[in-house]
Amino acid sequence: MKKIPSYTPVAFAVAALLQAGVVQAQESLKLDEVVVTSSSTAKSKMRSSVSVTDIDQDAVKDFGARTESEVLLLIPGIRTEATAGPGGNANISVRGLPISSGGSKYVQIQEDGLPTVQFGDMMFSNNDYWTRFDNNVDSIQTLRGGSSSVYASHAPGAVINYMSKTGKEKGGSIGITRGLNFNETRVDGDVGGRISDDTYFHVGGYFRDGEGARQAAPGALHGYQVKANFTKEFNGTKGYIRLNLKALDETAPTTPQTFLTATSNNGVLSNFGNARGFNGLYDSQYSKFNSTFPAMDPVTGQISQSSLTNGITSKSKSVGFEFHNELNNGFTVDNKFRVSQNAGAFQTQFWDVKTLSSALGGITGASYAQYLNGPKAGQRVTDANLASGLVSTGGAINVQTPDMGNFVNDFSVSKAFDLGNGNKLNAKTGLFYSRQNVVQKWSISTRVVEAAYNGAVIDVYNAENAALTNQGLTGYNNSWGADSAKNINEQFTTTAPYLGLNLETGNWDLDAGIRNEHFRGYGYADVGAPGAPVNGLSTTMATNRILADYKTSYNNYSAGANYRVNKDLSVFGRYSLGHRAISDRLLTTSNNFNAMGGLAAGATEIAVAPVAQLEFGTKTRGNLGEGRYALSATYFHSTTKEFDYDPTRNIQRDGPYLRELGYKADGVEFESGFSIGNFALNANAVYSDESFTKNTASSTYIGKTPAGSTKWRYTLSPRYTMGDTVFGATARGVGKMYLNDANTASVDGHYIVSAFVNHNFGNGVIGSLNVNNLFNKLYPSSTAGLISGNVYGAGVETGRTISATVRYKF
Repeated sequence: MKKIPSYTPVAFAVAALLQAGVVQAQESLKLDEVVVTSSSTAKSKMRSSVSVTDIDQDAVKDFGARTESEVLLLIPGIRTEATAGPGGNANISVRGLPISSGGSKYVQIQEDGLPTVQFGDMMFSNNDYWTRFDNNVDSIQTLRGGSSSVYASHAPGAVINYMSKTGKEKGGSIGITRGLNFNETRVDGDVGGRISDDTYFHVGGYFRDGEGARQAAPGALHGYQVKANFTKEFNGTKGYIRLNLKALDETAPTTPQTFLTATSNNGVLSNFGNARGFNGLYDSQYSKFNSTFPAMDPVTGQISQSSLTNGITSKSKSVGFEFHNELNNGFTVDNKFRVSQNAGAFQTQFWDVKTLSSALGGITGASYAQYLNGPKAGQRVTDANLASGLVSTGGAINVQTPDMGNFVNDFSVSKAFDLGNGNKLNAKTGLFYSRQNVVQKWSISTRVVEAAYNGAVIDVYNAENAALTNQGLTGYNNSWGADSAKNINEQFTTTAPYLGLNLETGNWDLDAGIRNEHFRGYGYADVGAPGAPVNGLSTTMATNRILADYKTSYNNYSAGANYRVNKDLSVFGRYSLGHRAISDRLLTTSNNFNAMGGLAAGATEIAVAPVAQLEFGTKTRGNLGEGRYALSATYFHSTTKEFDYDPTRNIQRDGPYLRELGYKADGVEFESGFSIGNFALNANAVYSDESFTKNTASSTYIGKTPAGSTKWRYTLSPRYTMGDTVFGATARGVGKMYLNDANTASVDGHYIVSAFVNHNFGNGVIGSLNVNNLFNKLYPSSTAGLISGNVYGAGVETGRTISATVRYKF
């Protein structure tokens, strides 16, 4: 492996600082920015007892994010594994709250104050499937912990709100981005302005085509998004009504796992490198020899060819409106509504990498294997002629999601009461309602393939030369037990009245709120049972019905206090209790329900996950020499209890599909900015000590750190302006990371550096060059398991990618 320069993020930042000139200081962290996300009343960050971060359009463009999860890496406190690809399927969490079964269980992604989908961890439909960052976004405002328990449903950890441009300020842009060492072309554009004095609009979107940052297949990444809004003001600009429209249609590759080599020293992995026949930095599981497979419909039994290169298909059409009016009697009425038609598919090859002998040993009667296609078609498979020396017996996945649609409405009334002597009480009450559909068909079959770039399909034979597989399949719908064949038709509704009070008295801002959530699950999930053999292979059909018709309710609450010591320093504290109702993952076993679909005895506890959080923090700003700084620091303590379900879990290795888990986390979150002259630096860090308090998979895990967790996560983002040119970089890093729940394997701390340069050519023309993973570092991102010898299966950071953008801004 090529030697990596021994730069460190701190040295990088200090070197840039020494180059900086000294001129007038600038504001950092936008502490006067008004908090509008999950709050009772609009007020500045300095006066709010919550932790909020704003990321503007330019910051994301400078970072050169290739995927939605990479965009979120800029937010302090947010943990995301940015290896899955541009289609989504990242695991997103915050401040030590767990990622136990994938997705985004405690974090909600919103667009303009409403959730895109109600649950972030719906199987094969995570919330990052339905959101794309583009020129329509004015900024991303993220509220962590705090009042998200009161002003959002099923989001006690954080709310990430993509806030759209409205066209109130005239302007727009058009630009093209091209991958210089990877196959992707993207066109972005937007325009906004006034139609009349009280009417304005904004419309924009993108189109992209290619493969993404990893080798997949031509056209594997293909699609577009268009968004528009139209605003009409009335009541002397005290009121407005806004129409919001969106259309997203895209297929995008996803890379759940690759593999690499490593040296293990008492369980500590280091010296990472590429395995034989596979480049962990750039290759993927996609193959031109394995682009389709025979998928069996779990209901009808019909067999058809399904793509394995489409990855994640996301199709969303939504229409909504916002209404706001300040009445003469002091009351303010707000209503936000959106209805979305969401549909798509998840079609890809999962890998379960192993040696040839191990693969044959897992198939009853297997004697030898033979290449079905590729350059060695018809030859017997040997350890020597395998490109990597390894094969996979993972699932070929065809999951159709024809209806993941929803509608949401949030109605509220607020009023400010003057109590005299400069004291003011703001009251807000509202009613939230949502309905989320989950309609899916699962067809997941074990398939034997060569684990390598452009690996071939492999068939297996017994000693009598009789085939035990068909086109590599060991069976139809047989990969994950009963969940290999599934027919789901479910609906989940949430009705939540809420009340929030905010008292302003002297230098104090005191607030408290309560939310009463009523949750209902209704529908069914047909899960697998053995069917009649087809083409000599076993089948699993979705014939065992699990009925659901249940209700549950609970209260969320949050209370906080903020004290302004002076205009540049405030301190705050908050305690919150929130809950996350479990959606489709509950309908995995009939043990959770009685014959009529109601919750079985003891299942009420399984249906809801409580999250308790305590926070203390400070926000300050001021001058440091001739520079200007801003700092936000928050101590947090959280406890969580949940029943976690994951159909992909290896029962023998990882324990049962359904586990009861308890967690606690203690930590400190830092967000800071500094500017002096032409130089600016943002530095964010999170220290989080996380551990299991309960784990029914094994009591030995109690007190251990969950896999993928680390005590330190940080980003350092320096930038320097030299005339019309801006140079900048972002170093994101982690401390020692455990790779399994038993804490028997780990990887030492490491960091990834990305860099950019922008140049303003004048007349609105701007050119940019972005480089992600500048030093081409190879690291596992979260978990890793031994395959054979020194080869480990893992999610792996993507290698160096370079893109260039030309944009005309008007």
